[in-house]
Amino acid sequence: MGRKIGVIGTGLMGRGMARNLARKGHQVRVQNRTRAKAQEVGEGTVVVDTPADAARDADVVVTMLPDPPALLEVIEGPQGVLETIRKGAVVIDSSTVSPQATKRVAERLKAKGAHLIDAPVFGSKNEAEKGELGFMVGGDRGVFEGIQDLLVGCMGKSARYIGPTGSGAYAKLVFNLIIAVTLEGFNEGMALAAKAGIDPQLMYEVLMSGRARAGIIEMKGPNVLRRDFTPFFHLRLMEKDLSLALDAAHGLKVPMPALSAAKQVFTACMGYGLSEEDFSTTIKFFERATGTEIKPRP
Repeated sequence: MGRKIGVIGTGLMGRGMARNLARKGHQVRVQNRTRAKAQEVGEGTVVVDTPADAARDADVVVTMLPDPPALLEVIEGPQGVLETIRKGAVVIDSSTVSPQATKRVAERLKAKGAHLIDAPVFGSKNEAEKGELGFMVGGDRGVFEGIQDLLVGCMGKSARYIGPTGSGAYAKLVFNLIIAVTLEGFNEGMALAAKAGIDPQLMYEVLMSGRARAGIIEMKGPNVLRRDFTPFFHLRLMEKDLSLALDAAHGLKVPMPALSAAKQVFTACMGYGLSEEDFSTTIKFFERATGTEIKPRP
């Protein structure tokens, strides 16, 4: 029957992760703040009411939550994981949160005889549904090796061990800040091209044919040109991640001039009411500034 696994947080990403664990024969209980989202998982999973219910007697608990306060509430709050987690159990936190929150949760679990693996992901909802996520892993290497089969083979296709507790959280912030800054460079360049009278579609094709080509531009560029901002990763979540990255950099006294500038664009777009759109909707900041819509010519 596989392992007993609780999955807490069944939004765009957690839903697919839970489904793939169930498809591989594990006994999966799912919990979400909005119960209807947990019920959408299906695949023979059992919906429970609280994080404590999800963690009770579980071998492994997987959390996929939006921010540090949500993680701390799920772990430490009333009817939280700490109330029922058993000795020797492993919590795999795939949320994008601050390294400080990760280390705090690790210590609270350690006091219960349980373990934390911080394993944030790269990939979007499509990869989550197909079990093709990538994981960046922090924590005890031996504990990681004991649950590696869940990361690679169930929920994902790769899992890179980064280092001790908090290393996965730091790596994810680095990953997302580079994605955001790269996309902002694309946005700025496309705004300049459009204002100069260059067909944005032609400019995109030129970028893809040379050294300016980048995976995030290749992925998001066509959607931007189609005006399709269906959320694969919400603007509000990327804005949160950039705030976490700036806080982490400040704590380590690392200057972040490009990230600081990109963060201002995301904050402005939050003010425009774009928080629920895909984070590529930041192109609209430059469209407002230039009075030019960035789309292919007829």
